[in-house]
Amino acid sequence: MSRVEALRALIKEHECDAYLITDSDGHYTFYSLSEEDRRLNWITECQAQCGLAIVTLNNKAFFQVPPNYRFLAKVEVNTDVWTLGDDIVQWINNQQLSLKRIAYDPRLTPLFIIEQFSALASSLYPIHSSNNWIDIISKKETSSKPSKLTPIWPLDEFRFAGQTSIEKVEKLRRNYLSDGEKKYTLIITAMDEIAWLLNLRANDMECNPLFYSFAIVSCNQLWLFTDNPHQDLQYEIRPYESFFAFLSTLKDQDVWLDERTSVIVLHHLSSTDVVRISRSPIQQMKEIKNSVELEGFRQCHFRDCAAVCQTFEWLQKSMENDALNVTELDVAKYLESRQREQVDFISIAFDTISASATNTALIEYSPFARKTKTLIARDLFYLDGGGNYLDGTTDMTRTLHFGQATQEQIQCYTLALKAILFIEMTGFPCDDTLTGCYIHSLLRAQFASINNSNEHISFGHGVSHGMGVVEGGIFISDSPSLATSTPIRPGMVIAIEPGIYFEGKWGIRLENVYEVIEDDQRFIHFIPLTLLPYSRPLIDVNLLSSEELKWINVYHQRCLQEHKNLINQILT
Repeated sequence: MSRVEALRALIKEHECDAYLITDSDGHYTFYSLSEEDRRLNWITECQAQCGLAIVTLNNKAFFQVPPNYRFLAKVEVNTDVWTLGDDIVQWINNQQLSLKRIAYDPRLTPLFIIEQFSALASSLYPIHSSNNWIDIISKKETSSKPSKLTPIWPLDEFRFAGQTSIEKVEKLRRNYLSDGEKKYTLIITAMDEIAWLLNLRANDMECNPLFYSFAIVSCNQLWLFTDNPHQDLQYEIRPYESFFAFLSTLKDQDVWLDERTSVIVLHHLSSTDVVRISRSPIQQMKEIKNSVELEGFRQCHFRDCAAVCQTFEWLQKSMENDALNVTELDVAKYLESRQREQVDFISIAFDTISASATNTALIEYSPFARKTKTLIARDLFYLDGGGNYLDGTTDMTRTLHFGQATQEQIQCYTLALKAILFIEMTGFPCDDTLTGCYIHSLLRAQFASINNSNEHISFGHGVSHGMGVVEGGIFISDSPSLATSTPIRPGMVIAIEPGIYFEGKWGIRLENVYEVIEDDQRFIHFIPLTLLPYSRPLIDVNLLSSEELKWINVYHQRCLQEHKNLINQILT
């Protein structure tokens, strides 16, 4: 029996019409789910890190795939079983499905997904059970306790955080939780928000220095729910599993929930509570970096870019020696080995994307999850990697070619570079219209000369400080599942990654991380933190203006000077 058929048997047994599968672990963690929480991957048999799926009793199944995973899903997913698309509710309506009972796990379903299903709300049916249906059919042991717990350690507040945890909590209470006569109690389920607020870190996740926890902050109290080993924490610590029972003790409260909070939290609150569901104030606080955090970003990018340069030097020499047979996985592992040598390194920020030939078209390809290719000089290659450091997080992509690229590849590379230059050379009015969706539309115009219905272009995201490569407030995208109305503001750090991909053929991507600043005339500018040269053989100078050429030359001089400075620091 197939995985989907096994799930249908459970759907029928419980007299339901469908089952909803999310990409959540109950904390809405980005890009670093533990193996036991990758239920969406298991049922779809696809390595996509995010998405949403529904399996119906009447032989239909739909996988809502973000744009950056669409080509990967087409390769990995059995399309005889699954329909791929970007709007699950629209698909249900278009299919005219009579789904009177859509079962879902309230522990793993965020509130915003329930809102997406508002027109079908009467059909949603929470399954209150300790056993998730995917866990049952995959024969995984389900536990309310995390399987991996590592010691909690404090982040140096003076060197890296720029604010004490006491200052952050006081600011949270003053600016957000005290609203006239209203006094909010904030329920925090996102582990990155808890780690940032309390200046604490651990290593429970492979690519995020976080620890399994919940927290509750009122105007006069703070409770931390965790089972991780710790020493001398200044908060009231309670067991991780006691969190939901504790929620029911909050009587007559004005409760604030982020829209990413799992539905189960709402179910455990007292009926006398008044609930506000809106974007977390901590997310709003942490996406605007302070001066210490910004300086940390600059410093960790110097070091990480040095590791990338070492990797490219090794790769160039290896490609000149045909006998070495370097694979995509070899390159990913070599980069990580160089990153680990850098000061204040914590972990890689995500599985390094090292892709060649047709794999470059898959956007989020992982050489760790698929059969790795050997690099060949006639093929395109790109490396997309990043690291979490005590002083910041990095994310970069560079595309290379070790032979003779085609004219079409050179054109596409140059257009991606022009998109990068457009961002760096343009001042944008600092107002509420400057959103990720708006920037996306401007960048997409740079590719207007590419006339191919098979292409995909994606553009970027916010970057957190040392605890995850994707910060959810900003997405430079027009995807319905990603686009936000959050304005881009000074102090943000944003990765912008114009890329163009031709399904089944090849893809090209460039990516820099930027510090967002505001000038005296209230114009926003994007200042590159990533200092890595571009590939000269892939640039068609005839497509560039004299101003763009000058900008590239100045950037390359800065790359050279900063790396010289870093080498001198190491040698002295």
